[in-house]
Amino acid sequence: MEVNYSLDNKIKNAHSFESEGRLLHAAQIYISIIDEYPNFVDAYFNLAHLYEKLGNINSAIHLLQSLMDINSENIDARLFYGQFLIRNNLWDKAIEVLSLIMPEEEPVVAFFLGYSHFMLNEFELSKINFLNFISVEKNNELVHEAYIYLAKIEIKLKNFESALAFAKKADVLYSNFWELNKIYAETYFSLGMFAHAVAPIEKAIKLNQNESSPYELAGKIYLKLGDYQRAEKYFLKFIELIDDASSDIYTKLAEACLKSSKPLDALAYFDIAIKLDSSNKNAIEGKRNTQKFLNKNTASDG
Repeated sequence: MEVNYSLDNKIKNAHSFESEGRLLHAAQIYISIIDEYPNFVDAYFNLAHLYEKLGNINSAIHLLQSLMDINSENIDARLFYGQFLIRNNLWDKAIEVLSLIMPEEEPVVAFFLGYSHFMLNEFELSKINFLNFISVEKNNELVHEAYIYLAKIEIKLKNFESALAFAKKADVLYSNFWELNKIYAETYFSLGMFAHAVAPIEKAIKLNQNESSPYELAGKIYLKLGDYQRAEKYFLKFIELIDDASSDIYTKLAEACLKSSKPLDALAYFDIAIKLDSSNKNAIEGKRNTQKFLNKNTASDG
């Protein structure tokens, strides 16, 4: 009883220091608890959180690894460590730590592994893990999020019909999520169903007006549909929202301007595209044709 009282008292003191913003004092207490009670897992968790708040990620990793070394069978500790690594973008290490947990023991680990592989652009491995997750977990909201990732993966792998099928499964909970609507639009666009892509891309933009990527896709969709004024509008909005628009986007913007009888604007955008990428053949050809058009008009006016 005395030992438990002493431990409880130390934890209360640590929490008190945390609430006062005295993080280093709280950390000192958790360190003393770990020294005295090396199997008390919560102290490791709390200290790791403190290190994270202090920006000392390496100390947190060293701490949690030491916990694994003495308590490798503790699934909760391993899950905590894996999620900590994911939160700090350490995907490879997260995979190494979490791979020792079987999805049958803890289904969510398959989701975390799928996400980590996705962030490493390892799409086939990501797909396997997300499929494992939905095969063992049926009533978790994360299942619908897994369907979104599976749709994104299938787009990356150019399996567009499959992407559409996964998107529809996610629709149950995420019909008003901007990214799911962008997935629909991107899938329809990739299948050449440009008119079908209009409603979901407009909905994606309406749901998140500050996200840049739907504007880029909207520009491409309207360019394909021959609605050049809307294409120009959305490409310009996309460029406004990001710092480093590509040569390809400026080329498409120039094409939209040229098609909507704005050759001088088109010429300026082709010039920007070429400055960004001197080997951009479409921009070079577009500039040449625009100059010919302008010269011809000047000659006829003269």
